[in-house]
Amino acid sequence: MRKRRTVVKFTSTVAIAILLAGFACSNWERQTYQSLAASKAVVDQAQADYESGALPKTAVSFAAINEAKAGQVAAVQSLAAYEGIKANKGSTTALTSSQATVNATLAALPNLIAAVKALYLQTKAVTK
Repeated sequence: MRKRRTVVKFTSTVAIAILLAGFACSNWERQTYQSLAASKAVVDQAQADYESGALPKTAVSFAAINEAKAGQVAAVQSLAAYEGIKANKGSTTALTSSQATVNATLAALPNLIAAVKALYLQTKAVTK
């Protein structure tokens, strides 16, 4: 199962790299895509570990993973809205406003990811 996850992660990384190379992206957009890819990897791994029992099936674990997934989805949706405005050559004001929304959703991700990573630290502390 781990080998399959590695292949999926590698394929996802390659797909993102190809997309970034194929489109003219600003530095901000590139960093945003990288942040989303990294946070998605953490959330997906935590979900898989929760389902396999590697993380304890507690209300705290469930909440942390689902809150991180919701934050991830919100960030992706806000970036999709930004990209839609950009593709339709929206006004600078609309683009700036959408970029601010993306930044706000991204700002929530570090705390959500930290809560997920803390589950691993708690699990290690319990097993020692």
